Amino acid sequence: MKPSTILIAIGAAVTSALLFAGLATQSALAVGFALATPVPIAIVGLGWGSAAGFIAALAAPILIFVFTGNTPTALTLAVAMTIPTAVCAALALRRFETAPSIEAQHGPHDIQSTATATGWMPIARILFVLTTFAAIACVLIGWLLGYDPDAVRTAMMDAFGESGTELDPAAEVQLENLVSVIVDLVPLIQPSILTLTLVVCLHFGSTVARRSGRLERPKDDLPEATSMPQDALLLFAVTLAGTFLTGGAGLVATVFTGAFGTAFALVGLARLHRRTRGRPARSLILFVVYTSILFLTFPIFVFLVIGIVDVWRHGERLLPKRPG
Repeated sequence: MKPSTILIAIGAAVTSALLFAGLATQSALAVGFALATPVPIAIVGLGWGSAAGFIAALAAPILIFVFTGNTPTALTLAVAMTIPTAVCAALALRRFETAPSIEAQHGPHDIQSTATATGWMPIARILFVLTTFAAIACVLIGWLLGYDPDAVRTAMMDAFGESGTELDPAAEVQLENLVSVIVDLVPLIQPSILTLTLVVCLHFGSTVARRSGRLERPKDDLPEATSMPQDALLLFAVTLAGTFLTGGAGLVATVFTGAFGTAFALVGLARLHRRTRGRPARSLILFVVYTSILFLTFPIFVFLVIGIVDVWRHGERLLPKRPG
């Protein structure tokens, strides 16, 4: 590896560390910058190679630890942001051999019966790995921070009580119910946000790397290529059933359900983009759909179902059987 590449990787690590360190200010703007933490890692990993991406991914949390001495913060940056991005960037640059084509197997003289085609890692597999990383990261962070739903409920009620606001018994019951709903949704929403953040940052990083002429992988037709392996359907079904469990098992299942539910919803939205191509009202349709998701939320479940059906009908196996 060239020294210049190492310096670029270190520069990306410094940038990511500074973006993430802004969370210490606890401002809304800082949160927005922190969500962009994976972008420098994605740019370096895709544009300068997987080795540079992993150097940046490991150096960023080390810098956070050196300057803050806060181990949980450094680990959070590593497991939730930088390492998943570096791994997915490395996968995006990976070539693999596909099964022999029918023409190759049954050619006129069967000379190329064992021929294989070389392609790039499918988007479906990259999305599966990214989603799995997001779910595992949220589980590890929850374990690291000692997440306890009952303790969070109590803390929120105590904080409201310290505000000095007097409530009648009926209003207090309603407040308790609202707090319970919010706390119950945290294990579902957190992995959803992380999955979406990693997807957006990886896509933005690939765009920057491609426009700079550093990305070897051809541009993917995302509406056509976005999918998930069929194996993810079984995992999603198991985790969805597991959400009815109590205790830590239920929390873990809820985290995985949130992450994979988001991935399937993205597949459903990709199908919308694909089906509306060439239609005069395409821009209006997309605007209405995304606006309704932003303000009403529940329409996302429609695309979750569409994504599940699309993967069930057209998805490939994560580990396909070898031909012959």
